[in-house]
Amino acid sequence: MTELSGNIADILYRNDDFLIAIMIVDGKQVRIKGNMFGVNKGENLSINGVWETHHKYGRQFVVDTWSRSIPKTEEQILSFLTSSMVKGCGEKQARKLVDYFGKDTLEIIAREKEPCLLGIKGIGKSRSKKIVDSILSTFEIQKVISELLDYGVTAAMALRAYKEYGSNTVSMLKRNPYLLIDLDLIGFLKADEIAKRIGIISNSGYRVEACLKFILKRLCYQSGHTYIAEKILLFEAEKALNHNSKGTEKVTLEELKSSIYNLEDKYIIIEDGCVYPKSFYYHEEYVARKLSRMKGSRDGGAMSFSEKHLDKYQKKQGIILAEKQREAIRKLFKQQLLILTGGPGTGKTTVIRAMIDIYRDIYPEDSISLVAPTGRASRKLSEITRCDASTIHRLIGYRPGEIPEYHVDHKLPCKLLIIDEMSMVDISLANLLLQAVHSDTKILFVGDVDQLPSISPGNVLGDMVQAGLPMVCLTEVFRQAQESQIINNAHRINKGKSMFIDKDKEDFFFIMQENAELVRQTIVESAFRFTELGFSLSDILVLSPMKKGSVGTIELNHHLREALNPSENNKKEWKVGKRFFRIGDKVIQLKNNYEKQVFNGDTGIIQGFTEEKDKSGKFVGIMTVDFHGKDVRYTKQEVKELDLGYCITIHKSQGGEAPIVIMPAITSHYMMLARNLIYTGMTYDKSSYCID
Repeated sequence: MTELSGNIADILYRNDDFLIAIMIVDGKQVRIKGNMFGVNKGENLSINGVWETHHKYGRQFVVDTWSRSIPKTEEQILSFLTSSMVKGCGEKQARKLVDYFGKDTLEIIAREKEPCLLGIKGIGKSRSKKIVDSILSTFEIQKVISELLDYGVTAAMALRAYKEYGSNTVSMLKRNPYLLIDLDLIGFLKADEIAKRIGIISNSGYRVEACLKFILKRLCYQSGHTYIAEKILLFEAEKALNHNSKGTEKVTLEELKSSIYNLEDKYIIIEDGCVYPKSFYYHEEYVARKLSRMKGSRDGGAMSFSEKHLDKYQKKQGIILAEKQREAIRKLFKQQLLILTGGPGTGKTTVIRAMIDIYRDIYPEDSISLVAPTGRASRKLSEITRCDASTIHRLIGYRPGEIPEYHVDHKLPCKLLIIDEMSMVDISLANLLLQAVHSDTKILFVGDVDQLPSISPGNVLGDMVQAGLPMVCLTEVFRQAQESQIINNAHRINKGKSMFIDKDKEDFFFIMQENAELVRQTIVESAFRFTELGFSLSDILVLSPMKKGSVGTIELNHHLREALNPSENNKKEWKVGKRFFRIGDKVIQLKNNYEKQVFNGDTGIIQGFTEEKDKSGKFVGIMTVDFHGKDVRYTKQEVKELDLGYCITIHKSQGGEAPIVIMPAITSHYMMLARNLIYTGMTYDKSSYCID
């Protein structure tokens, strides 16, 4: 093992914790590579490793261990303090610190911490904490990473754990490495590998309980249920725990049962042979009790209404509503809660508009709130009703880790609440919303019970229908909708019938193709042809049932980008790890971001890349994305929330609509090709291509 010391002159490649760089050692350039998380240009390092000869780059140094040398000279200290590693310290603050403490600046700050900074002009309490925390963590984190790497904990995992547990990270993870599962960093099998390296015994309580929690959560999300039968949970957990065990190492069924009951009330609830994650149990219980109380209150919620209001509206609009539509309007005023459901073309939009107009005519002082579970669905609701609509999260003022602005003790002021795309609402979101609603608020739940249920656990709309809440189901497909092949074929698929294609019409095309590679090629060529006809990327929605495979979202995104937004000399790109983003790329938001007000499933177009100063005066890269007319800015650390959006899964498309939708349905996706999946994809189309 050889030891070298020097300065990082240039970063050639970075991917998470892996780095290739040029280091100046005794005045000579040395190419180095290895796991060196958080190392930046200009840093002084001590590294240990071995020399190797690369067939292309010649002699280079492979790093085994490394450590930062504490900067000693004034120039080194200034460089470190103004680097991205130290938060809250710009050039002015760095100069003040060095002038005040001299060459021992970092040692003094690390030893005396925040109090030593408070007397320096221009460095307040908040800035002092950021500077001290940054300096301490910079040198502490490398020790944490170094100690955990041997057990298979990557630098990125160690950094995330350090943010949660601080200086206790190593001791906590050595005692219970399954904590990494709670941080959503790894699954049970990977945690098990790390635990074996550490020396955790097979029947450790930490191991067994972690497995039960992980399996319960996984099964709930896979099935969409809020509970799992105890027998199934025990079977799956026993299989996972003993997948590679022999003899006495195996965890017994008795040990598993004992662990389940140890978890009861802390993490799980057991009822009638069913095991619930504790949060899901209480969400479901609250929603059920609240709906039951509201259904039985005020004679069901009857309000002043007569047929003359219907007649007046129809005369004003010059329309005649169908009997089922009129029934829905009557029931809205008679009942506290009402479900309005129906497939495409059955007139749900017409009814919602009529309900809002008639309600406002009768009760002009009452406030009405319109919401949907996603940003895309709320925009669509606003367009069809010509009224303001928002996401559920925005309406209640939700922020992760905080109590929403509207909650059980501070109710929403609205008298009528209309919730669209109710099939997408999971039990957790339903609970948050109903907690914020007054018991005398009238609620209209709108959705299509035949569409896909929510991605997260809880089939709330379906359960409300089964529970017998007041409901009107629109079944008549109106004449204008009957002319749409999309609507007709969606209904046929929903009934288990084969599609009927009229070649004289141009709103729906079905292309027969069995070869997966040719299906992908046809999709790319079709999308490209539509751009030639004048459609924008936002107009074209390519849906796939799965992520993997030759016609999965991953492969299709790659090929669609190269066809629709190819690389050009004057077209800037951003490389982040293994991924890169290009000006003009279509991207999709992968998680809700309440600060930026962009939500899971929103799609946008990359507008450009700039460099701007942050609050501490340092330059950071910024990527700007246009989400339906709203510019949203991302740093390189934030782009993990984005992925390419040329092709998205059908689940991600829920609540959306586009003029052109292209969707493959091939046998390699057989596990996902449920009737409601294809039906859902088709019902968000304005026109459609289906390739088999």
